[in-house]
Amino acid sequence: MENDAEVTVSPEATLKDAMGKINVNRFGIVFVVDEDDRLLGAVTDGDIRRGILDGKKVTEAVRTVATTDPVTAYESWGEQEFNQHITPSVVRQHVGHDGTLTIPVLNDDDQIVSVINVDGKGEQVSEQMVRKSVETVLVIGGAGYLGSQLCRELLESGYNVRVLDKLLFGTTGIDDIKERDNFKLLQGDMRDINAVVDAVKGSDAVIHLGGLVGDPASALDPQETLELNYHATRMIAEVCKYHQINRFIFASTCSVYGKSASPETLLDETSELNPVSLYAQTNIQSEEILFELMDENFAPTILRMATLYGYSPRMRFDLVVNILTAKAQTESVVPIFGGDQYRPNLHVRDAARAYTACLDAPLNLVKGEVFNVGSNAQNYQISEVGEIISECFPEASIDWQREKEDERSYQVDFSKITDTLGYDVSETIEDAALEIKSSLEDNEFTDISDDNYSNYRTTKKYVE
Repeated sequence: MENDAEVTVSPEATLKDAMGKINVNRFGIVFVVDEDDRLLGAVTDGDIRRGILDGKKVTEAVRTVATTDPVTAYESWGEQEFNQHITPSVVRQHVGHDGTLTIPVLNDDDQIVSVINVDGKGEQVSEQMVRKSVETVLVIGGAGYLGSQLCRELLESGYNVRVLDKLLFGTTGIDDIKERDNFKLLQGDMRDINAVVDAVKGSDAVIHLGGLVGDPASALDPQETLELNYHATRMIAEVCKYHQINRFIFASTCSVYGKSASPETLLDETSELNPVSLYAQTNIQSEEILFELMDENFAPTILRMATLYGYSPRMRFDLVVNILTAKAQTESVVPIFGGDQYRPNLHVRDAARAYTACLDAPLNLVKGEVFNVGSNAQNYQISEVGEIISECFPEASIDWQREKEDERSYQVDFSKITDTLGYDVSETIEDAALEIKSSLEDNEFTDISDDNYSNYRTTKKYVE
């Protein structure tokens, strides 16, 4: 019962809906609230059973069986006032099947701010904060390669979107959406606590994509990388926890698996981590601190992303699929370095959908969970990626460069996120290659070597 999506219902919700939420929260009760989240009543599983025995259908409105005078408390009460109202006799009169009474704690506007359980003596057993349903999502790094695609996915899904971004790569990725009524851009450094606090206020969930991405870029200035990829993450999480933002989704990477001793073996979320770069190491450190901060009111979810590819409003041509496609189109060559390394791959649009899948899921399914995000079918050797792209460009030839520039080699099992959330990918490397080809033919990108398309080169200018 970490979230009011499992604790509250509208008066017109069906008995079936109420039963579903009671089943999830496991407390045997839901609270009926109006459109302004003010408490109207309560419905127990017993109320629903009795209503059905009296001839009510599961499609009827929950208000028809609701108790309009449930036992309540107010957050303004001190211990003495609480004990005056919540006496042992009151508890015994209303106690549930588990020997405790679930009581909503209200603010001065009669909105539920937390839920407490008291035992037969009227003593508090537990308390859990209640968050309103997710309406506004803060995306840190929302103007980036993945972020700009994710913002569109969130807007299309009906969320209000706030973005905190330093705009190191400008606003190209969000220019066409930044004037929407349900979108707000906040330019600022995520290491600045004041900027983070301002961004967090008014948000119901936070998605953190703001770290420095990629092995080469992260190696340029280790201290800068540590500040951005670990210390900033810790501070952001602490701010969210203080402001009771329990939905927190962190973008990690499958690079944490590093160089596998057996590249043919699929690695799942419980597999040993073997980072071979500072980028991977700082992501592991961030994962660890998020789990240390986790409690009933702060619920981090870790998404370990496969290697991204595909068209994005803020384009990158320093990713394997993207640069090989661009080389095939502009130079009629597909350069392959090494070739036998295994790497999981994921289209950036499919990556964005993983975050909305987590937001849409009941909190109990994603709290404290690590999910690999990608597709088992897209675990490819680099040579296979090159061959797939070359098939999309019949006039392009493969240029084999056998020296390896990257020692990472691993395959990843992505079944957990599919089994838990029903998530699956829909885009392929072929799809991405043809889309990027089309954008190049339309002269959308006039110079693929421009620094703005490279995380490494742009970061290098920034840290120098």
